Amino acid sequence: MSDTVNKKKRSEIMRAVKGSDTKLEIRVRSALWAKDYRYRKNCGKLFGRPDISFKKHKVVIFVDSCFWHKCPKHTRIPKTHSHFWRLKINRNSQRDKEVNAYYKKKKWKVVRIWEHEIQNNLPKAIKRIISFIEK
Repeated sequence: MSDTVNKKKRSEIMRAVKGSDTKLEIRVRSALWAKDYRYRKNCGKLFGRPDISFKKHKVVIFVDSCFWHKCPKHTRIPKTHSHFWRLKINRNSQRDKEVNAYYKKKKWKVVRIWEHEIQNNLPKAIKRIISFIEK
């Protein structure tokens, strides 16, 4: 299936994709804040710029969208420019593994929450995050 919009419009749409402060991240942060957990968001001093971090507890949280981070349940490579997208999404996934390894080596805990976990059951996702913080 070919693209339904012209190249200029597609470029405009892709430029609008947010790298931080996404709706998913805001939902997770709001839920944590409501439970009196204070955090840093998108801390540039930490490797991989975690979406949420708790330095005191040595916990970093990444809110991963199913499309961009190769969700095993929902990854779908677009039919147009599939070679480009396969490389891009595979590289994102590889980078995620490198970030996980870095924090494991530093004895930090990494929590990765999938987009579908937040959408399907936010309270359960928050409970999982809190259990990592409290360990």
